[in-house]
Amino acid sequence: MNSPVQVPATTRLRLAHGCLDHLARRAEVRVLHLKGVALDPSLAEGRAPSTDCDVLVEPYRAQQFCDVLAAHGWHRVTSFAHGSVFGHAATFHHEVWGTVDVHRSFPGLEDDPAQSFERLWRGREHTPLGGRDCPVPDLTAQRLLLLVHAARDAMGRARHDVRVSWTEVDADGRAAVEALAAELGAQVPLALATGRPERAAGGRDEHLWRAVHRRAAPSEVWRARLRDARGMRERARILLQATQVNRDHLGLRLGRPPSAREVRREWWARLGRQLRR
Repeated sequence: MNSPVQVPATTRLRLAHGCLDHLARRAEVRVLHLKGVALDPSLAEGRAPSTDCDVLVEPYRAQQFCDVLAAHGWHRVTSFAHGSVFGHAATFHHEVWGTVDVHRSFPGLEDDPAQSFERLWRGREHTPLGGRDCPVPDLTAQRLLLLVHAARDAMGRARHDVRVSWTEVDADGRAAVEALAAELGAQVPLALATGRPERAAGGRDEHLWRAVHRRAAPSEVWRARLRDARGMRERARILLQATQVNRDHLGLRLGRPPSAREVRREWWARLGRQLRR
């Protein structure tokens, strides 16, 4: 009996991006392919390989794209609401293509995800992935996205990304990144990623970004969010979120959907930890 053919991970990811692009175009949803195998070669060389795909979807059609994925064999792992502290991405898994993070926004860019997407879409280029010409951000935007991601990256690629996107970039290239960061409201994470924390002082969501940049404990991240909150309504919303159980993460920890009893038990444990802190 012949052994199954093992497809190299890079090949599978390129094919997966092609599949995602095909589904997006059929649904008439615009997507930009990010990071990993979609990177410009000058940024990808020497970078630790990715294990999943990332796409940025026009935010007002993100749920539509998620519905298309679900209808074609992609299983939702985490939701937008519970995927991260930024609420920016939902994760899906396919038994053939692997995992994709569907971004409805990119953490660190301006408050209006639609405006950010439109700006990145206007400057898009194309790269061949899985037999399709897939839209990707231009080189300056790719550099900025890598740097903004490096400000919160816990996967060990931050040093490489800062080097190829900033340290080794000439003055004109850096100026272009700075200008785009100013246009998209990304000055705070850019300042932290490039070792200029003094430039983050007084910026939008400064305390949250400082906390995630130094890999602070979850309780510190919640306190930082409260410090950055704009108005009592937002503070109340954050306090309410802090007491709620992340069902997606609990399910990942258990390896199955949690029962109502397990959610209640986790809620009491969470409340106890917060009171002790």
